[in-house]
Amino acid sequence: MTTPLRHRLKPAARRLWLWSRDWPLLASFVVVLVFCAIAMLAIDRPLALALKAHVGPQLEGFFKTITVLGDASGYIVVGLVAMLVLRALANLSVSEEHFTRYRRLGRVALFFLAAMLGSGALVSVLKFSIGRLRPRYLFESGLYGFQPFNAEWAMNSFPSGHSQAIFAAMTALYFIYPRYDVAYFALAILIAMSRVVTSVHYLSDTVMGAWLAVAVVILIRRLFWARGIDVQVKLARDRQLV
Repeated sequence: MTTPLRHRLKPAARRLWLWSRDWPLLASFVVVLVFCAIAMLAIDRPLALALKAHVGPQLEGFFKTITVLGDASGYIVVGLVAMLVLRALANLSVSEEHFTRYRRLGRVALFFLAAMLGSGALVSVLKFSIGRLRPRYLFESGLYGFQPFNAEWAMNSFPSGHSQAIFAAMTALYFIYPRYDVAYFALAILIAMSRVVTSVHYLSDTVMGAWLAVAVVILIRRLFWARGIDVQVKLARDRQLV
């Protein structure tokens, strides 16, 4: 007797679930990669044209105003300055307690800086290697495609650098101080949306940029944890709630 299809699918589904549980980053990468492939074929182009035609000047102006929060340079400067100041304070400390506190906070700042630089470097390499044309080429010339190994700004759409930067910063902040986790990721999603609404990026650009940022920050946090460095900061009020 032939085994019903549903019975044959159950073991395969269980193996797939176990694999995704044991390798969550790899499993999520496969999902994101498939989504981006589908989006490039069937979603990105019509969505970009629809937004370009129907988004009003007020809504576009709002998103153009907030999209600057996805600029990586500000986060990198903050992380670098914080790390240098905290290390200087540690070296100038006159007590073991202050030295330990400032050194630990300096390592937290180093984690934040590493999260920004590590994910940013990866995205920059991919941008150059993939060379995806930005939506402006679609609007102006009807062009939609790729020109790999191209350093021109208008031909490095995939993945989105702003989406990477904001998701890297917010994911790092989640590990550092998770109290406002909902606010962190709500802001990250809003900024990623701004790149699509303002027609600077396609949807798949922002999705991949966000995933790469989260994945890299998770890996960097694991590296710090393996070296015995806990990057989470607990304030006095947080200790009182425990």
